[in-house]
Amino acid sequence: MEIQDIFIAYHGTYDGRGSLQKARDLFYYLESKGVKCYFFPNEPNEYFANTPIAVKNSKKFLLVCNDTIARKPDGSIDCNGVYQETTTFWNCIYEGKRRRGDARVYAFGGMTLEAANDLHVAFQGVAHILEKENSEESFEDVYRWVVGYENVGNGGNKKSDVPSDLVINDVSSELKTVYVRRSAMNKNWDLRKMVLVAKKVECLGISNNEMTLKMDESVLREALNNGTHIELMFLKPNGKFTRFREKEEGQARNTIRNNTNATLSFALRLKKGDKAGKTFENLKIYTYDCVPRMNLIIIDETHMLLQYYANDVPGGSNPCFYIKKQCDNQIFDFYYNQYKKMRAEAKEHV
Repeated sequence: MEIQDIFIAYHGTYDGRGSLQKARDLFYYLESKGVKCYFFPNEPNEYFANTPIAVKNSKKFLLVCNDTIARKPDGSIDCNGVYQETTTFWNCIYEGKRRRGDARVYAFGGMTLEAANDLHVAFQGVAHILEKENSEESFEDVYRWVVGYENVGNGGNKKSDVPSDLVINDVSSELKTVYVRRSAMNKNWDLRKMVLVAKKVECLGISNNEMTLKMDESVLREALNNGTHIELMFLKPNGKFTRFREKEEGQARNTIRNNTNATLSFALRLKKGDKAGKTFENLKIYTYDCVPRMNLIIIDETHMLLQYYANDVPGGSNPCFYIKKQCDNQIFDFYYNQYKKMRAEAKEHV
């Protein structure tokens, strides 16, 4: 099992009052900045027995917690799974493999810092993170802690293998990150993890390579079996606009056509399900027949990866934009409405 930057623990998996959704939001935030997270819902075919191994292989441990967590009279955790995870990390601290302060609590929803301190010996006497009115400011606090910037508010970026001239962060309230090309985006965004955590994934592209042939098929099957709704919109392979795009990119005839036929066939085969004849009704496949101008991947109607198709430039060489839905959603809503318009006019393959 590979080393992770942080293990994100949560409570109340089947209780809407629990912390799963908050942990999910934090996971998206950290992963978008290139932080490697272990978050149980995104692990394909994972078993609880493997969780202690994941805890030991994580550099940091964060319990996302509100005041609904089960506690004993002394204020300590009375939730067996969370207790075992925390104790496993505490043993790493005790053995000198991790430092005190590497385990913290993200407190929200009525959980106080004092109460967080009482949850477990691993959390005693360390600086926990109390959610601010703007949760993204608190997520940034977590990010800076994970990457080693303890002085929250002093700025700084993750020590990443993505060159700084390829990434521009915090452009506006909605436009969070600009990646100069797709390869830089792929180093920060692990779409495999995004798909496994998401409830809904909507994609518009030419061939949708990132969500088909470049994606582990077992990951897609796992997500679909778990009920994730996935939509894939392809440029019509045999349409005139496919040849139009081949000319724009300077590609040989049928280069894009053949690639799209392959990815579309992959998606249609996946939709048919397994040998038992189960069909994935939650996988929707469409083709559109108009000038391709952008690639969109939208996760849970909140996180959007946008890439334009510029003239005479291959798709992978165009800049990518990460847009996060906010209260003022003018940018996000503009592109999401474009997606919905394209889908309404597209042909569904059933």
